Amino acid sequence: MPSIPSAPDDCMVKTEEEKEVLVLLEPADFLKRLCSLTQTFVDASSGSQPDLNQVLPLASLEGSSTKTYSLAVIGLDAYRCNQEQNGWQPLSPGKQSPRSQPGPELFMTQQEILEAQVVLQLWGNIDVQLLDTWQEFGEHVCALTKAIARRPYKSQLEMQELSFCTAGVSGKGLRVEKDGTGLWQVWKRQIQQFNRVSPATAAAIAEAYPSPGLLVQAYEECSTEDEKLLLLSNIPVKSDISGKDHRVGPDLSRCIYLFMVSTNPDLILDLTV
Repeated sequence: MPSIPSAPDDCMVKTEEEKEVLVLLEPADFLKRLCSLTQTFVDASSGSQPDLNQVLPLASLEGSSTKTYSLAVIGLDAYRCNQEQNGWQPLSPGKQSPRSQPGPELFMTQQEILEAQVVLQLWGNIDVQLLDTWQEFGEHVCALTKAIARRPYKSQLEMQELSFCTAGVSGKGLRVEKDGTGLWQVWKRQIQQFNRVSPATAAAIAEAYPSPGLLVQAYEECSTEDEKLLLLSNIPVKSDISGKDHRVGPDLSRCIYLFMVSTNPDLILDLTV
């Protein structure tokens, strides 16, 4: 984690143990623990909290109360299907032995398993990932590790004055220099977020009004409401595909005007949706 430097030129790093714990459980072990958890909140009185220690194999370790757990189970559906096909077979009453009797966890329905997962999520904030293959588990570990590794950077970014405006170039963002270079591209990209707005249409509007402030100023200079609604409708747009020029049109002009001046957060801008 980046540490607050004592001097501008200092670059210090501190280490801290993460609170996230990923627990990999075998399907049989997971079902037994779920069955025990289900029995605890069935037998418990109404409103009492279920005993989550029945599910977490590491709950007894020191410092476990400060950890955030997530469970991963590989091949649960395949295990249940295999147990149904090749597992316990009923024998005659006189020949049955205790070992031939299946455990109660094998009789858990899909609904009971889902209900137990809901209990884990609501009461213990424990996420359960039911995966089919080891490859999916590896991808989940990579995604979780990447998210944890990026968290200090995101926390530091949120403390900046303009956390949404990063300094680097990424696949999704645009770089804005300190002198304002790049703001026009951001404005054009913002216009392009409207429904069915092509890059050529967004560029035409941004060329006519290079900044949101200039567009608002133009709205203020209009004398009537209809003039404001149709301010952008006659801006010509050069099409690179068909070669035929067209205009922005009244629908998009209305959407942009309402977006710029409306104070109603529930207003629907696009009436064609």
